[in-house]
Amino acid sequence: MVERDEAAWLAWRAAGITATDVARAVSGRYGGAYAVVTEKLGLIEREPPNERMTRGHRWQQPIADAVHALTGLHVVGEEAWCSHSVDTWARATVDGLLADRPEATPDDLLGVLEVKTRGLDARAAWDYWSAQVQWQLYVTGLDRAVVADAVIDDDNDRLVSLRLVEIEAEPDVADDLHDRALMLRQHIEEGTLPAPDTPAALDYVKTVNLDVADDAEVVDLEPIADDVRRFAEIKAAVKAVTEERDELEARIRDAVGLATVGVVDGIRVSISRPSLALTREAEETLLGDFPHLGRLVLDRDRAKAEVPDLYNSLRRPVGARRLTIKETP
Repeated sequence: MVERDEAAWLAWRAAGITATDVARAVSGRYGGAYAVVTEKLGLIEREPPNERMTRGHRWQQPIADAVHALTGLHVVGEEAWCSHSVDTWARATVDGLLADRPEATPDDLLGVLEVKTRGLDARAAWDYWSAQVQWQLYVTGLDRAVVADAVIDDDNDRLVSLRLVEIEAEPDVADDLHDRALMLRQHIEEGTLPAPDTPAALDYVKTVNLDVADDAEVVDLEPIADDVRRFAEIKAAVKAVTEERDELEARIRDAVGLATVGVVDGIRVSISRPSLALTREAEETLLGDFPHLGRLVLDRDRAKAEVPDLYNSLRRPVGARRLTIKETP
């Protein structure tokens, strides 16, 4: 596994449109195009490494070794930073490049290797993977790739299955991806945001609009009037369905009573045992007997009363602003 200068790599990625950027924009995953642009413009922080990313990094070399054993091809250029020969802003970091010899020159390269790991219950994300790999092929100029789809049992970090899928470069798809990348690049250069076009963008929209402009005027929503009216319809429908669901749940819980399982033809209903937690009264009992178990916490009411100016100056916006729909006469 080739180690990289993380800061330099992030700066290089930020200055271009990467395979990950294009895949997010095309698939709508991870916030879609809206999230890509907001991250590039520094409006939101880049997602920190999570367990999924750590797992992929940890398994990348063993899977590359398995690809060599299964295909006879050598994996070279691990973690290579690739830029298109003309559109140098078009970039991709490849997991590896495939060659028929270990000491390969650029002329010896046969394709791209993309390593994907997923948990036992996770589906293969081919809508995302395909776009990512097609962009890698466009950037590198190679005409085929191998996707190593590895299923990992996260409980014991064990490889359960490995499937190798070969993908050929599709020029028509590359043209479409190039258009999408140009759209992202234009937004970034102009400092504008694309319209949210995926449910996964909602949290990013909330974060970008977390604060309030004190001098803001009432916004004319006529350009998206259909969206507003449809949202109002859906909100009312969700309320009606939620009320019906809750009434049905009440009947089912009443029928099961103090038991934990109920059955009807083709359906099994389970109600868990109650979770055990310390009540406030129990906490007070423990603190009375063992005061050293307590800790210092802020008395908010007293702070507001005694140092109101400081208290208010330290308040910051948190969570999403509430959206309310109400019909006007």
